[in-house]
Amino acid sequence: MELFGFGDAGAFLEAVEPALLEREAAHSLLLGSAAALQGSDSGGAYLAAVRDRGGLVAAALLDGARPLLVASDREALGAAAELLARDLADAGRTPAAVHGRERHVAAFARCWTDRSGGTATVVMRQRLHALAEVRRVALPRGALRPAGPDDLELLADWVVAFEREALGDADVPRLRAAAARRLAAGEPYLWVDELPRAMAATARPTRHTISINAVYTPPAERGRGYATGCVALLSERMLAAGRRACVLFTDLANPTSNAIYARIGYQPVADFVLVELDGAGR
Repeated sequence: MELFGFGDAGAFLEAVEPALLEREAAHSLLLGSAAALQGSDSGGAYLAAVRDRGGLVAAALLDGARPLLVASDREALGAAAELLARDLADAGRTPAAVHGRERHVAAFARCWTDRSGGTATVVMRQRLHALAEVRRVALPRGALRPAGPDDLELLADWVVAFEREALGDADVPRLRAAAARRLAAGEPYLWVDELPRAMAATARPTRHTISINAVYTPPAERGRGYATGCVALLSERMLAAGRRACVLFTDLANPTSNAIYARIGYQPVADFVLVELDGAGR
Protein backbone atom coordinates (compact mmCIF):
# COMPACT_ATOMS: atom_id res chain seq x y z
CA MET A 1 0.00 0.00 0.00
CA GLU A 2 1.37 3.42 -0.99
CA LEU A 3 0.33 7.05 -0.57
CA PHE A 4 0.70 9.52 -3.44
CA GLY A 5 0.54 13.29 -3.01
CA PHE A 6 -0.46 15.75 -5.72
CA GLY A 7 0.53 19.36 -6.27
CA ASP A 8 -2.54 20.34 -8.26
CA ALA A 9 -6.18 19.36 -8.51
CA GLY A 10 -5.99 18.33 -12.16
CA ALA A 11 -3.38 15.65 -11.51
CA PHE A 12 -5.30 14.50 -8.44
CA LEU A 13 -8.53 14.10 -10.41
CA GLU A 14 -6.73 12.28 -13.20
CA ALA A 15 -5.55 9.75 -10.63
CA VAL A 16 -8.72 9.22 -8.57
CA GLU A 17 -11.64 10.13 -10.83
CA PRO A 18 -11.76 6.90 -12.91
CA ALA A 19 -12.34 4.80 -9.80
CA LEU A 20 -14.64 7.24 -8.01
CA LEU A 21 -16.83 7.81 -11.08
CA GLU A 22 -18.11 4.25 -10.70
CA ARG A 23 -20.18 5.66 -7.81
CA GLU A 24 -20.20 9.27 -8.90
CA ALA A 25 -23.13 10.43 -6.78
CA ALA A 26 -21.67 8.90 -3.63
CA HIS A 27 -18.35 10.66 -4.22
CA SER A 28 -19.77 13.91 -5.57
CA LEU A 29 -18.55 16.00 -2.63
CA LEU A 30 -14.88 15.14 -3.07
CA LEU A 31 -15.04 15.07 -6.88
CA GLY A 32 -16.87 18.38 -7.05
CA SER A 33 -14.58 20.02 -4.50
CA ALA A 34 -11.52 18.90 -6.45
CA ALA A 35 -13.02 20.08 -9.74
CA ALA A 36 -13.67 23.51 -8.19
CA LEU A 37 -9.96 23.78 -7.38
CA GLN A 38 -8.93 23.30 -11.00
CA GLY A 39 -7.77 26.49 -12.62
CA SER A 40 -7.25 28.10 -9.21
CA ASP A 41 -4.28 28.09 -6.89
CA SER A 42 -4.80 24.51 -5.70
CA GLY A 43 -1.19 24.21 -4.55
CA GLY A 44 -2.28 25.09 -1.03
CA ALA A 45 -4.68 22.17 -0.82
CA TYR A 46 -3.77 18.75 0.51
CA LEU A 47 -4.52 16.17 -2.17
CA ALA A 48 -3.63 12.52 -1.65
CA ALA A 49 -4.50 9.04 -2.87
CA VAL A 50 -3.72 5.69 -1.28
CA ARG A 51 -3.42 2.71 -3.60
CA ASP A 52 -2.71 -0.98 -3.26
CA ARG A 53 -2.59 -3.86 -5.76
CA GLY A 54 -6.37 -3.74 -6.02
CA GLY A 55 -6.43 -0.09 -7.05
CA LEU A 56 -7.61 3.02 -5.23
CA VAL A 57 -8.09 2.52 -1.49
CA ALA A 58 -8.89 6.11 -0.53
CA ALA A 59 -8.76 9.69 -1.77
CA ALA A 60 -8.39 12.66 0.56
CA LEU A 61 -8.74 16.41 0.10
CA LEU A 62 -8.13 19.20 2.61
CA ASP A 63 -8.71 22.76 1.44
CA GLY A 64 -7.97 25.49 3.96
CA ALA A 65 -10.17 25.43 7.07
CA ARG A 66 -12.76 23.14 5.49
CA PRO A 67 -13.13 19.55 6.76
CA LEU A 68 -10.83 16.86 5.43
CA LEU A 69 -12.81 14.88 2.85
CA VAL A 70 -12.19 11.13 2.66
CA ALA A 71 -13.69 9.01 -0.12
CA SER A 72 -13.40 5.24 -0.48
CA ASP A 73 -15.35 2.27 -1.79
CA ARG A 74 -13.56 -0.16 0.51
CA GLU A 75 -15.35 -1.70 3.47
CA ALA A 76 -12.47 -0.58 5.69
CA LEU A 77 -9.55 1.78 5.20
CA GLY A 78 -7.14 -0.41 7.14
CA ALA A 79 -3.58 0.87 6.90
CA ALA A 80 -4.67 3.69 4.58
CA ALA A 81 -6.07 5.60 7.57
CA GLU A 82 -2.70 5.53 9.31
CA LEU A 83 -0.89 6.52 6.11
CA LEU A 84 -3.13 9.55 5.68
CA ALA A 85 -2.85 10.60 9.34
CA ARG A 86 0.95 10.29 9.25
CA ASP A 87 1.28 12.15 5.96
CA LEU A 88 -0.93 15.01 7.13
CA ALA A 89 1.04 15.31 10.37
CA ASP A 90 4.36 15.21 8.52
CA ALA A 91 3.10 17.96 6.21
CA GLY A 92 2.11 20.11 9.19
CA ARG A 93 -1.59 19.87 8.30
CA THR A 94 -4.06 19.83 11.18
CA PRO A 95 -7.62 19.25 9.95
CA ALA A 96 -10.28 20.74 12.20
CA ALA A 97 -12.79 18.11 11.08
CA VAL A 98 -13.17 15.11 8.80
CA HIS A 99 -16.15 14.16 6.61
CA GLY A 100 -17.00 10.89 4.89
CA ARG A 101 -18.66 7.53 5.40
CA GLU A 102 -18.84 6.72 9.10
CA ARG A 103 -16.56 3.68 9.10
CA HIS A 104 -13.90 5.56 7.12
CA VAL A 105 -14.12 8.68 9.27
CA ALA A 106 -13.93 6.60 12.44
CA ALA A 107 -10.78 4.86 11.23
CA PHE A 108 -9.05 8.11 10.32
CA ALA A 109 -10.17 9.90 13.50
CA ARG A 110 -8.84 7.05 15.63
CA CYS A 111 -5.42 7.23 13.94
CA TRP A 112 -5.35 11.02 14.16
CA THR A 113 -6.31 11.24 17.84
CA ASP A 114 -3.84 8.47 18.71
CA ARG A 115 -1.16 10.75 17.30
CA SER A 116 -2.46 14.04 18.67
CA GLY A 117 -3.74 12.93 22.05
CA GLY A 118 -6.90 14.85 21.21
CA THR A 119 -10.56 14.00 20.83
CA ALA A 120 -13.02 13.33 18.01
CA THR A 121 -16.64 14.48 18.32
CA VAL A 122 -19.52 13.75 15.98
CA VAL A 123 -20.98 17.08 14.89
CA MET A 124 -23.57 15.94 12.35
CA ARG A 125 -24.90 12.79 10.75
CA GLN A 126 -26.03 13.28 7.17
CA ARG A 127 -27.68 11.38 4.36
CA LEU A 128 -26.73 11.91 0.74
CA HIS A 129 -29.62 11.71 -1.73
CA ALA A 130 -29.70 11.64 -5.53
CA LEU A 131 -32.44 12.41 -8.04
CA ALA A 132 -32.61 11.51 -11.73
CA GLU A 133 -36.22 12.56 -12.36
CA VAL A 134 -38.35 15.12 -10.54
CA ARG A 135 -41.72 13.93 -9.33
CA ARG A 136 -44.65 16.27 -9.76
CA VAL A 137 -45.49 18.00 -6.50
CA ALA A 138 -47.87 20.81 -5.61
CA LEU A 139 -46.00 24.07 -6.01
CA PRO A 140 -46.61 27.21 -3.94
CA ARG A 141 -47.52 30.54 -5.42
CA GLY A 142 -44.57 32.30 -6.98
CA ALA A 143 -41.70 31.39 -9.26
CA LEU A 144 -38.04 30.41 -9.26
CA ARG A 145 -35.49 32.88 -10.57
CA PRO A 146 -31.69 33.25 -10.47
CA ALA A 147 -30.47 35.64 -7.81
CA GLY A 148 -29.15 38.94 -9.14
CA PRO A 149 -26.78 41.67 -7.93
CA ASP A 150 -29.58 43.45 -6.06
CA ASP A 151 -30.10 40.31 -3.94
CA LEU A 152 -26.60 40.22 -2.47
CA GLU A 153 -27.41 41.65 0.97
CA LEU A 154 -30.42 39.36 1.36
CA LEU A 155 -28.42 36.32 0.25
CA ALA A 156 -25.58 37.13 2.63
CA ASP A 157 -28.00 37.49 5.54
CA TRP A 158 -29.67 34.19 4.68
CA VAL A 159 -26.36 32.34 4.27
CA VAL A 160 -25.29 33.50 7.73
CA ALA A 161 -28.67 32.51 9.21
CA PHE A 162 -28.48 29.10 7.51
CA GLU A 163 -25.03 28.42 8.96
CA ARG A 164 -26.05 29.49 12.45
CA GLU A 165 -29.09 27.25 12.34
CA ALA A 166 -27.16 24.27 10.99
CA LEU A 167 -24.00 24.52 13.09
CA GLY A 168 -24.85 26.93 15.92
CA ASP A 169 -22.17 29.43 14.90
CA ALA A 170 -21.10 31.41 11.86
CA ASP A 171 -17.98 33.14 10.58
CA VAL A 172 -19.87 36.17 9.28
CA PRO A 173 -17.13 37.84 7.18
CA ARG A 174 -16.22 34.52 5.51
CA LEU A 175 -19.84 33.67 4.78
CA ARG A 176 -20.68 37.10 3.38
CA ALA A 177 -17.66 36.88 1.09
CA ALA A 178 -18.74 33.38 0.04
CA ALA A 179 -22.24 34.65 -0.77
CA ALA A 180 -20.72 37.28 -3.07
CA ARG A 181 -18.53 34.69 -4.81
CA ARG A 182 -21.44 32.33 -5.29
CA LEU A 183 -23.63 35.09 -6.67
CA ALA A 184 -20.91 36.03 -9.16
CA ALA A 185 -20.74 32.36 -10.21
CA GLY A 186 -24.51 32.24 -10.82
CA GLU A 187 -25.18 29.56 -8.21
CA PRO A 188 -27.97 30.98 -5.96
CA TYR A 189 -31.67 30.91 -6.87
CA LEU A 190 -34.64 32.46 -5.11
CA TRP A 191 -38.29 31.51 -4.83
CA VAL A 192 -40.16 34.77 -5.25
CA ASP A 193 -43.77 35.29 -4.24
CA GLU A 194 -43.97 39.09 -4.54
CA LEU A 195 -40.85 39.07 -2.32
CA PRO A 196 -38.06 36.49 -2.03
CA ARG A 197 -39.29 33.70 0.28
CA ALA A 198 -36.64 30.96 0.06
CA MET A 199 -33.31 30.14 -1.54
CA ALA A 200 -31.34 27.21 -2.88
CA ALA A 201 -28.10 27.02 -4.81
CA THR A 202 -26.17 24.79 -7.15
CA ALA A 203 -22.65 23.69 -6.25
CA ARG A 204 -19.79 21.33 -7.06
CA PRO A 205 -20.60 20.06 -10.57
CA THR A 206 -18.92 16.77 -11.40
CA ARG A 207 -18.76 14.93 -14.72
CA HIS A 208 -22.48 14.09 -14.67
CA THR A 209 -23.96 15.43 -11.41
CA ILE A 210 -24.49 18.70 -9.60
CA SER A 211 -25.18 19.41 -5.95
CA ILE A 212 -28.09 21.39 -4.55
CA ASN A 213 -27.33 23.08 -1.24
CA ALA A 214 -27.91 26.17 0.92
CA VAL A 215 -31.64 25.43 0.97
CA TYR A 216 -33.08 27.99 3.37
CA THR A 217 -36.44 29.53 4.23
CA PRO A 218 -36.66 32.21 6.93
CA PRO A 219 -38.68 30.98 9.94
CA ALA A 220 -41.60 33.34 9.26
CA GLU A 221 -42.05 31.88 5.75
CA ARG A 222 -41.90 28.17 6.60
CA GLY A 223 -44.71 25.70 6.14
CA ARG A 224 -45.85 27.18 2.83
CA GLY A 225 -43.93 24.93 0.45
CA TYR A 226 -41.42 27.52 -0.72
CA ALA A 227 -38.36 25.30 -0.17
CA THR A 228 -40.11 22.39 -1.89
CA GLY A 229 -40.83 24.52 -4.94
CA CYS A 230 -37.33 25.93 -4.96
CA VAL A 231 -35.59 22.55 -4.85
CA ALA A 232 -38.02 20.84 -7.24
CA LEU A 233 -37.75 23.43 -10.00
CA LEU A 234 -34.02 24.00 -9.53
CA SER A 235 -33.43 20.24 -9.78
CA GLU A 236 -35.63 20.08 -12.88
CA ARG A 237 -33.68 22.94 -14.42
CA MET A 238 -30.33 21.22 -13.80
CA LEU A 239 -31.55 17.94 -15.32
CA ALA A 240 -32.90 19.78 -18.35
CA ALA A 241 -29.47 21.41 -18.74
CA GLY A 242 -27.89 17.96 -19.15
CA ARG A 243 -27.05 16.70 -15.68
CA ARG A 244 -27.80 13.03 -15.16
CA ALA A 245 -28.50 13.52 -11.47
CA CYS A 246 -28.78 16.12 -8.74
CA VAL A 247 -27.47 15.31 -5.28
CA LEU A 248 -27.98 16.86 -1.87
CA PHE A 249 -27.15 16.23 1.76
CA THR A 250 -29.67 16.31 4.59
CA ASP A 251 -29.19 16.42 8.32
CA LEU A 252 -30.51 13.14 9.73
CA ALA A 253 -31.67 15.07 12.79
CA ASN A 254 -34.15 16.95 10.58
CA PRO A 255 -36.83 14.46 9.43
CA THR A 256 -38.88 17.24 7.82
CA SER A 257 -36.31 18.00 5.14
CA ASN A 258 -35.75 14.30 4.47
CA ALA A 259 -39.49 13.84 3.86
CA ILE A 260 -39.71 16.91 1.61
CA TYR A 261 -36.91 15.76 -0.66
CA ALA A 262 -38.28 12.22 -0.86
CA ARG A 263 -41.55 13.62 -2.22
CA ILE A 264 -39.63 15.44 -4.95
CA GLY A 265 -37.89 12.20 -5.96
CA TYR A 266 -34.59 12.21 -4.07
CA GLN A 267 -33.48 8.71 -3.06
CA PRO A 268 -30.94 7.82 -0.34
CA VAL A 269 -27.44 7.01 -1.58
CA ALA A 270 -25.31 6.73 1.56
CA ASP A 271 -24.95 8.05 5.09
CA PHE A 272 -22.09 10.36 6.07
CA VAL A 273 -20.74 11.83 9.27
CA LEU A 274 -18.91 15.07 10.13
CA VAL A 275 -16.48 14.67 13.02
CA GLU A 276 -14.68 17.53 14.73
CA LEU A 277 -11.06 16.93 15.70
CA ASP A 278 -9.55 18.66 18.70
CA GLY A 279 -6.61 18.21 21.00
CA ALA A 280 -2.95 18.56 21.76
CA GLY A 281 -1.74 17.84 18.26
CA ARG A 282 -3.63 20.77 16.73
